[in-house]
Amino acid sequence: MKSFTPLYYLLGLSLSLSLITACNPKEAPDETGRVDNKSAQKIADDLGDDFEEIANRVLPTVVSISTTQKMPADETHAPFMDPEQGGGGLGSGVIIDAEKGYILTNNHVIADANEIAITLQNDTRRYEAAVIGTDPPTDLAVLQMKKPPRLQAAVLGDSNQLKVGEWVLAIGSPFGLDSTVTAGIISAKSRAEVGVADFEDFLQTDAAINPGNSGGALVNTQGELVGINTAIATRTMGYMGIGFAIPSAMVKRVMQELITQGKVTRSQLGVYIEPIDATLRKGLKLPEDQEGILVSEVIPNTPASESGFQKYDVIIGLNDQNVTRVQSFRNQIALTSPGEKVKIQVLRQGKAVTLTPQLREANTADLGTPGDNAMAERLGFQLEPLTEALKQQLGLPDSFQGLAVTEIEPQSNAAQQGLQRGDIITEVNQQSVSSWPDVVKALEQVQPGDAVLVNLVRNGQNQIMAFKMPAPR
Repeated sequence: MKSFTPLYYLLGLSLSLSLITACNPKEAPDETGRVDNKSAQKIADDLGDDFEEIANRVLPTVVSISTTQKMPADETHAPFMDPEQGGGGLGSGVIIDAEKGYILTNNHVIADANEIAITLQNDTRRYEAAVIGTDPPTDLAVLQMKKPPRLQAAVLGDSNQLKVGEWVLAIGSPFGLDSTVTAGIISAKSRAEVGVADFEDFLQTDAAINPGNSGGALVNTQGELVGINTAIATRTMGYMGIGFAIPSAMVKRVMQELITQGKVTRSQLGVYIEPIDATLRKGLKLPEDQEGILVSEVIPNTPASESGFQKYDVIIGLNDQNVTRVQSFRNQIALTSPGEKVKIQVLRQGKAVTLTPQLREANTADLGTPGDNAMAERLGFQLEPLTEALKQQLGLPDSFQGLAVTEIEPQSNAAQQGLQRGDIITEVNQQSVSSWPDVVKALEQVQPGDAVLVNLVRNGQNQIMAFKMPAPR
């Protein structure tokens, strides 16, 4: 199970203002190894002035978002709330079109909301907003303010140009404290497997982020929007120095399609893929320094099968760019327009082969998380069939049947009862399962609140556990 706590479960992110001083790397120390105090102070003052100028420019483009929603009568996670009064959430958003009143935010900020209200900087009035489109796989959504006043829109930057160590500011409404600004650096790029969304390529930052800042802006030193703050890694449900933002390179296309079509169209290749560790590399007789990802299964009647992909192919390139990570490859394929041809280089029995599949539009269930997505969302975990390669890796016999837990929400009923990523589920309610339809069939008579009995294998040992069936979302 992932150690990350996404803001999906915290309903937002935030930042607390910090005083920052720094030494210019170009400032030469004297013979004692010290930098002149006056020079250091001037550098700190200049940096503070830069941050102030950026904040003043960007703050009017960031809004606070509040929502109201009616809680299900059988809701159990909020025992002190009257279901008839409704639940609520608080997050942030970024104005992306001043004339039309479009606002970009996280999907989880406005999911299941009956009413959405927008509050602007230095304006106590609340403006009604409607949903233009949502994209849960990336956790993004676009809203439109109704009868907005004169607005200022953010300038979209290019997250691909960011460097690790570069200064950024995060702006949002932590704990309802609107117009909060914090500063930090880009700590890492292309973070995946955080567990917030299906398609992840996060920027990691140490700018302070807390509940309430989901959907807020991450901007560079030019004041350009380079990310949408989305999640944090924490053990305290608050800031611990690690935050995640959806990069603007991913935001750009999703945002455009939500505005023009109300949904995002993605492409399908038709393979199941997995990373290559040292053991697999040895079993495949690959050089120790060979990078790539393994094709563990080819789905019939897909672009992959029609263009000649084979099981055990090692994908090493996509459009002449090296392939090293499953998530990045999956993102690139999905965000390629349907109908386009791509050039994929694979290693097959030690020989380089180039394949040119023509991608097709994918259904949600075809995006690399096979199964019934509605049931997966309800249960709070994802399952995948056991491939031959995975059975070999886990030391399971070829005849072994079951489903691997590949993703799990930390706040789900199953996770709270101990289900973990990597568990192999073999039975649900005393019925053998080897596919999502098997799971759905085993649960078709189960009502919300009823016990779900699961037989699983963990570290070679059989275990039986139970959790309460959640209500439909």
